[in-house]
Amino acid sequence: MISLVGTIFSTFFKIGLFTLGGGLAIVSLVQQEMLTRGWLTNAEFLDILGIAQMTPGPIGVNTATFVGYRVAVQHGAGMWTALAVSLVATASVTLPSVLGVHFGGGWFNRNRERPVVRRVFAILRPLVAGFVTAAGVTLTLDVFPHLAFTVRDAVNAGVFAVTAGLVLTKRFSPLWGLLFGAIAGAVQ
Repeated sequence: MISLVGTIFSTFFKIGLFTLGGGLAIVSLVQQEMLTRGWLTNAEFLDILGIAQMTPGPIGVNTATFVGYRVAVQHGAGMWTALAVSLVATASVTLPSVLGVHFGGGWFNRNRERPVVRRVFAILRPLVAGFVTAAGVTLTLDVFPHLAFTVRDAVNAGVFAVTAGLVLTKRFSPLWGLLFGAIAGAVQ
């Protein structure tokens, strides 16, 4: 049981360490870790994600708490031991953020207007948007496995490339890109 607790701690610490942009941004990482370790099936993960969304609190914390309890019970732990393991999972997923705020908060507050810090955050914003989008696509394909999102022909690829290029070069808003893509899709 001690090695299981250590594995749970390290897994959720890693998830907390690489959390950029909140709970929805880490859904893919949490899903991969849970499925790879055999702690949950894909259907169980989707159920837990739904429960984590409905309960108050951050998705990552709620998921860690529930998974910690469930994994401990699956390995034969009693109720009190399982509760302790769920607390370990919860603490480990939040620990990197707590340490980051404690040790880096003052530095960030003093340096937030520096050009290099602003550039780092300019890079992180689209990265987080990509994480959330990847989670959305992954979950959609999990819930509706019969759907297949593919680029059907060169016209779709061209529309995508032009729209992505214009949005990435900041020539126009991503909302116009969505509208352009919707119109192109409706025309076909």
